Amino acid sequence: MPETPEIPDIPAQIPALREDPETEGTQDAAGTVSGEDGDRGTAEPEAEHGDAGFDLGEPGFDHSAPVVAESLVPESVRQVAARATLPFQAARADLSFGTAFWYNDLIETGGDHEVIRQYLVTATSRTLFEIGQWTLRGDLTDPEQPVDELVMGGFAKRWKVLEGLGVAVMPTVELHLHAERKGWRWDTQEITDGLAAQADDIAAIGAEPMPAYILGHEADDSGRSAHPDRTQRLLAGEVCRPAPDAPLTWSDPLPTGFDGAPVFAALPLPDEQLKLLCLGVALPGEGGPDAPATVVAFADLRPAIHALAPHRRRHWWQRG
Repeated sequence: MPETPEIPDIPAQIPALREDPETEGTQDAAGTVSGEDGDRGTAEPEAEHGDAGFDLGEPGFDHSAPVVAESLVPESVRQVAARATLPFQAARADLSFGTAFWYNDLIETGGDHEVIRQYLVTATSRTLFEIGQWTLRGDLTDPEQPVDELVMGGFAKRWKVLEGLGVAVMPTVELHLHAERKGWRWDTQEITDGLAAQADDIAAIGAEPMPAYILGHEADDSGRSAHPDRTQRLLAGEVCRPAPDAPLTWSDPLPTGFDGAPVFAALPLPDEQLKLLCLGVALPGEGGPDAPATVVAFADLRPAIHALAPHRRRHWWQRG
């Protein structure tokens, strides 16, 4: 039998739940997960989209970005990504707030199947805590659950830091196993290969500001509550790239809770239409809390995340 990879390949739609999943992480109490590393656990190791009942014609799976009208860009962002974000915080007095989003790294495609690895993506600076706390949005569960919290011990160790980018990713296995133990499944949207911007898309953005949007979860940072409302908000602004070798810059500072959120824009097509793209991850500016935010583009993120996948074994009949 082939060995189970360190980070199992899993489909974006999880198969039927098992009654007694095996996992090295243990659930200490309701809403609490413990274990040494978040990528331990079991999942379908090489599930294919065809086996999971996917429509390969959905935006993203055919490797082409959705085409939208200019007036419909904000609503289009909500349609493709409203269920792609998850708010979290440090479960301690300083209450460091962030937003993560689900991303499907495309490992292999051929014929009528695709193999992916799924991660949560966010700002590294919001992951450096021993205990983290996710806000489990009821609209991301099937069947729908009341809003709840999931506390994770060893939080910082569960993230894989993408060196030099200020971004970290967490394999989603533990979150799927938590849902399995609770008797429900995640019903999410993900940033897919087709929706994530390519290098050519980023190169088309110049010094002239263009409209863009950040989809994140704001937080009340007044300190009045340890469990503030984390309502999702679509923040309008602009992005630009002052020089060909410069990073993308957001027009304003980020609100509290938006660190790590996905950034969207619609780039023009020759036929006067627009293609909707996720440009990358929003990070706080280097000049302090009042500095304009930066955007780490998927042109840099995609290869860094893809490099995390262990080499896939091929059987003798697959060689050629």
